Amino acid sequence: MLKLAYVGGLGMMAGPAASHLAADGPARVLRVQDRGSRGGGRDRYRADWRAHGAELVPTLQQLVGAGDLDGVVVCAGKNGDDVSIVGELAGRLRAVSTARPFILHLSTVSPDFAEAATTFCSDQQVDYVNYPLTGGPLGAQLGGADPKGMLILASGDAALYQRLLPLLQRLGHPRYFGGSPAAGAITKLIGHHMVFNGLNGIATAAAIHADCFNQGQLGGDDQYAYLEFLNGGAGGTRQWDLVLSKGIATDNWEQGFGIHHAVVDAVYAARLALAAGLPRISIQAMTNTAFIFSYLLQRYPGQTLATHAVAREMIRSGSAALDRYMAERGAFGAEADAVITACVASLPERIRDSALLEVTISHFESHLP
Repeated sequence: MLKLAYVGGLGMMAGPAASHLAADGPARVLRVQDRGSRGGGRDRYRADWRAHGAELVPTLQQLVGAGDLDGVVVCAGKNGDDVSIVGELAGRLRAVSTARPFILHLSTVSPDFAEAATTFCSDQQVDYVNYPLTGGPLGAQLGGADPKGMLILASGDAALYQRLLPLLQRLGHPRYFGGSPAAGAITKLIGHHMVFNGLNGIATAAAIHADCFNQGQLGGDDQYAYLEFLNGGAGGTRQWDLVLSKGIATDNWEQGFGIHHAVVDAVYAARLALAAGLPRISIQAMTNTAFIFSYLLQRYPGQTLATHAVAREMIRSGSAALDRYMAERGAFGAEADAVITACVASLPERIRDSALLEVTISHFESHLP
């Protein structure tokens, strides 16, 4: 049975693991980091981890302990958030472990993060793999026992994947994408091209319907029935039933994929398309999406909004302000890489730091204990 610790175990994606992992295996979580934050289901997950038998500790030093772990699971943030976590964990694990430990990283990060982290951790005698999750909080709650449970996008060391497979199958539905350390991260960002282009399409459809049939407004039974019918046809997208339908039906613009996370993922996806030599139309779709998320973050500071809130800015009454914001901040520049840079510069400082676009081994080394 694997002996583990969790960083980010009180979050919506990792917290449900407490109920999926039974006393008889395949893993026992000895410790979970608890930095004291409230809300977002954290109190429920605290109780679940205690019922599992895990100790809640405030620091990474206490989390690593004295060498009694096989590995640490990390599901925390983006590049700029997790580089310090991985850097410190690798150093602490190396110092106390007798066998070679591992870091199982479940966050969505950029491909270069996964590559650099693999090399850095190997130098510290620690195995590292990045297996991003997709399927949202509901998928995480359903776990591997339900066909609709979250997907786990695995890559990197094949032997470690096989060792982790019984654990992964409890948490969701894993699939292995080969030995490249970055293959899981690339796969997650490919998925974001599908998701965010679908989001743009369904939000545009709702905005046109509002203008032509709904007195310029979003919401109401008639609009819901119209889009529900249309989405059932050949041109449908799951961005309707999974996200925008909540806003149209109940005026709920907060529940779903939070834009503070989504904007960084869109930037990573744009950079992936640029690196892959795709045409500007593919890259611009992602930068446009990232800029509208940036606009929402700037316009509604302190509010929690989900991705489908973009539809509110696309109707006639809000579209001119959005266009001005994007034009003034360089969203339609001649060079794609300059547009990506401008998009990151438009973000609030905390999120800009979280994005950390260029990740190198030195970033991890600076956080060694």
